[in-house]
Amino acid sequence: MELYPNNKAKQLLQSQYYNTWQLIKLYWQSEYKASAYLFFTVVIILTIVLVGFDVVFNYWYNYFYDALQAYNVQASVRLLVFFFILAAFYIIVAVYRYYVSQIFALRWRRWLTDQLINRWLEKRGYYYLETFDASTDNPDQRIQDDVNGLVVNSINLTVGLVSAVTTFPAFVYILWTLSGVFTISLGPFGTVHIYGYLVWVGLLYNLIGTLITFKIGRPLVDLNFEQQRREATFRFSAIDLRSHAEQVALYRGEHHQKSILDFHFFRVLENWYAIILRQKLLLWFTGGFNQLAVLLPLLIALPNYFNKVFLLGGLMQSIRAFSQIQESLSYLVNSFTLIAEWRAISRRLTTFIGHLNDVEKKVEKADGIVFKQDPKNEIVVKDLVIRTTQNNVMLGSIDECFIHGNNYVIKGESGIGKSTFIRTIAGVWPYASGEVVFPENKQVMYLPQKPYMPMGTLTEAIMFPDKKNPELEKQVENALRDCHLEAFIPRLNEMARWSEQLSPGEQQRVAFARVLLHKPDWVFLDESTSMLDLANEAHLYNVLRERLPNCSIISVAHHSSVDAFHHHVVNMSQYRATEVAEEINVNRL
Repeated sequence: MELYPNNKAKQLLQSQYYNTWQLIKLYWQSEYKASAYLFFTVVIILTIVLVGFDVVFNYWYNYFYDALQAYNVQASVRLLVFFFILAAFYIIVAVYRYYVSQIFALRWRRWLTDQLINRWLEKRGYYYLETFDASTDNPDQRIQDDVNGLVVNSINLTVGLVSAVTTFPAFVYILWTLSGVFTISLGPFGTVHIYGYLVWVGLLYNLIGTLITFKIGRPLVDLNFEQQRREATFRFSAIDLRSHAEQVALYRGEHHQKSILDFHFFRVLENWYAIILRQKLLLWFTGGFNQLAVLLPLLIALPNYFNKVFLLGGLMQSIRAFSQIQESLSYLVNSFTLIAEWRAISRRLTTFIGHLNDVEKKVEKADGIVFKQDPKNEIVVKDLVIRTTQNNVMLGSIDECFIHGNNYVIKGESGIGKSTFIRTIAGVWPYASGEVVFPENKQVMYLPQKPYMPMGTLTEAIMFPDKKNPELEKQVENALRDCHLEAFIPRLNEMARWSEQLSPGEQQRVAFARVLLHKPDWVFLDESTSMLDLANEAHLYNVLRERLPNCSIISVAHHSSVDAFHHHVVNMSQYRATEVAEEINVNRL
């Protein structure tokens, strides 16, 4: 039996809005639907078997207490032996129901997590959410915690509901037969005969309890939703401190960070206290409701006992049957907190998917760039206008032609939009219009100022974005030597958080090692040597020219030291937004 569905499952989670039911049923429409139905059926059958055991136990109470009342030692001993045998089988069934349900949850969670990760990564949704959307908090927590909560709670609530639904008719029959007829004298108006009165009392009692519970507990849904969000924000603020520990320490910013953590933690406690107050109110009712339910069956069954409708065994059986019916009917009452949590979790997941859909539509609407390919080994930018997220023009009417074999350095004052120009060409900044033409069948690499260091071995970090490539692995050591990183060769197979192990300058040298390994035809360097001294900067540019003579370099840089390694300067100041505005006004005149 395959415990973990592979990650090549068909992608069913699409770019659209989902409600909770649509999100849940996706797994039941996947290629794993046969096993899903099999696991679910086995869990349901085992649940019904356990209900059957409860019915048998209920009759056992009747026989056992009747034997005790009759002082029948032999019958009592036989019934005790039978009880232990019955209990042993009950335990076996209960254990295997737990095991099968957990394997079912594991497989479902694995599939749904894979679907959400794919959905998050496709169309660069992860990037757009972080860059252009402020309403989505902590997608990592939604994928990790909320998927698990949705799956586990869905299974538990369904199993509980099936148990309640099957328990009710089984014990209604028992209680109805034990109830007999309850007669109420109305004096001159005659008498009223109530058949199965124990059943009617239980139904009325639990109907009132369910309605009151929903009235009291309904606000818990929104409170739990908000609690999840605030907990995630508090956790993220702690992670942010850990990720920037050195910067905070150097600034002596502990007091500032403490105030941030205190603020977010106070918001956690504030909402948590609101939950406590609401749950306290709910507990006042459910506690009293459940305690009264212990005494109520005894009070309403005693008349039949004293009237000798049944013996002590019948009394005990009536009490337990009433308790089983009460438990099945009060399923919603007792599960309301879990239902509220499940509802909050499902809302977080569906809103996360909804925000992905929203930001992708927003990006699609804003994106006016046309990307083309041409046999010429040139990168051509035609009439490119770059805007901010508020739709203000940042750079306009950009016309540039980068010819292979030449190196270009992009200049301009800080904040003018040089890096955004590179992002636009790379296709990750959608707030732009115009045309960008790339050469056919040529590899282009982009190096940001702060390189990404994935978790894993150092070899994997250097080969990024490749994961496994035997040919590249053979060249890793030489690439490290070329980038003055030979000291790390003994650590190539070491697993670590390399963003914490390597200095910013070492990380930038790793990025150059990646270029040497992948041997692109074009490489864009966005201030990729800003953390290096002049000697190392010059060395890396020379290494690129020597090792990759057929690679054209386009750099964004403030330092004049890189000018010597480029043939042409592109000054972005000529495309400044103010000049674009003036040009538009002149044309209008």
